[in-house]
Amino acid sequence: MEDKAFYRGAWMQSQIQKVSVQFWVSDRGPYALLALLVFTLFILAPLLSARMVAPVVLEIAFSLILISGAFIVSSRLSIRLITAAVGILSVFLRLLGTSVTGKMIVAVDSLVSVGMLSCFAFLMAWHFLGRDRAAGQRIAGAVTIYLLLGLIWSRLYQLVELVYPGSFRIQEGEVLNAASLSYFSFVTLATLGYGDIAPTHIIARDLAILEAITGQLYLVILISSLVSERSSTANMP
Repeated sequence: MEDKAFYRGAWMQSQIQKVSVQFWVSDRGPYALLALLVFTLFILAPLLSARMVAPVVLEIAFSLILISGAFIVSSRLSIRLITAAVGILSVFLRLLGTSVTGKMIVAVDSLVSVGMLSCFAFLMAWHFLGRDRAAGQRIAGAVTIYLLLGLIWSRLYQLVELVYPGSFRIQEGEVLNAASLSYFSFVTLATLGYGDIAPTHIIARDLAILEAITGQLYLVILISSLVSERSSTANMP
């Protein structure tokens, strides 16, 4: 009986790994992640700003992104489970979130999230921006990476605000939360600079400058690469 249970467990693990690998390296990979990011950033985040949903809803959506990311960070089930546990723990800590211990764990969770999302962006570029991919996949992959960059910086801003409260100046009557910092991140990434949220701490300012530069370089390098590739293809006999 123990042998049967062992082989059944090993078979289930291999099937989960096979499905997860096929999901991320298949044609659906960039589209699925792009849909999840768009739903989180452009539907849930505005609803949170309008106070139509609780903050935990946005954290659950972000945790789903982290849990999904675990399937391409490593093929080991233990690492996937640890990553999923960190994401779920983050949700409950942000609900409780007033004790010093809770803030420390949330800070560690933010650092882990930044590391995972960075690996995620790199692997998306590695898998879906190659010339062997279809145009639709490359466009979806490029947009997904751009959204991931904004999400990475929004978590960094949350970490700075957690460690140094008051690092951002916001208009009177507004609330500084995950949704507003996500908004500030994408405004900075696109170099719009409305000024309704402004960094006041030196670390927050440096991060904002670095994000603006990264956003411009990403677009310039990506567009120039696509134009160069298009030109070389057109000039082929």
